[in-house]
Amino acid sequence: MWQRKQSFFLLLAGLACLSTWLFPVRTFDWGGKDNVTFMTRGIFDDEGVEVTDASLSTPYHILFSVLGGVFLVAIALFKNRPRQVRVVRSAWLVMLAVGVLQFIAGNSLKAYLERSGEVHSIYGISFFLPLLIIVLAFLAERAIRADEDLVKSMDRLR
Repeated sequence: MWQRKQSFFLLLAGLACLSTWLFPVRTFDWGGKDNVTFMTRGIFDDEGVEVTDASLSTPYHILFSVLGGVFLVAIALFKNRPRQVRVVRSAWLVMLAVGVLQFIAGNSLKAYLERSGEVHSIYGISFFLPLLIIVLAFLAERAIRADEDLVKSMDRLR
């Protein structure tokens, strides 16, 4: 199970999903004034207090945790490769949707904050992690398909 490269890709994708809890998605700066940080678990000010004026409509931390769990569970589906392919494909498609929603939420938050002045934003690590997760899941899906093709070719030789 662990000697297969798709297991490694799925493990990295699952850990990347869970690491979005630790890093900011986007940080907004008013040029020396207070900063606002958009994390997957909420919107926080400089002191780490959650901002009550603006809140996230989507619980990104729960979505990323569930998707991380799906990627880790997909490792255990190695005996049923067609099911493993379906699970991984559906997970990375959902991850694509979550990444788009996260981008839209960041732009919406920036538009809200710009009502009180000019705002500069800096993208954080958690903004780019969904792209990495999609690439890792796609590579895992390709490796699973290659294993399945190899097994089918060996069955033809018998």
